[in-house]
Amino acid sequence: MRSRDEVTHRIDQVFAGSRPLTEDELAPPSIDAPYVIAHFYGRTRADIDRESFMPGLHMEDFAYMTAQAVEYYLPAVLKLMLIEPYDFELWIHLSGFLRGARRDDETTLRGLRPAQHAAIADLLELLSREIDEMIGFDRKDAVQLARLYRQLADAAT
Repeated sequence: MRSRDEVTHRIDQVFAGSRPLTEDELAPPSIDAPYVIAHFYGRTRADIDRESFMPGLHMEDFAYMTAQAVEYYLPAVLKLMLIEPYDFELWIHLSGFLRGARRDDETTLRGLRPAQHAAIADLLELLSREIDEMIGFDRKDAVQLARLYRQLADAAT
């Protein structure tokens, strides 16, 4: 079992993707691309903080980002989830996004490297031990997601 500091370090270590520099690198052309571009274009990981990140709005953008953009911005959101007190709204939207990897036809999350899947599993395992079900977090959901990401990591090794 990894500590919070170990999980944070591992996320930083394995998600070393480069920032999308063009609108096309951020989001493929679609009806939703202008929103992704408005919310993320020109922003760095350091710009993603608890004060400016609106989970209900910004997590939806991840579904319309390129794989490069998800790989770049996801670690900042994963680390936001580690800030206490835990953000219930962020958990709802982040876990919903991460559940997308259950679909066999999903390519962005499934396309992450095994070390990235393992880092996500580490985060989910930590949360499953620490989350307080009294405020609406579902510990079973975190455990199931951790198992999924551990399987994805192990399947490639």
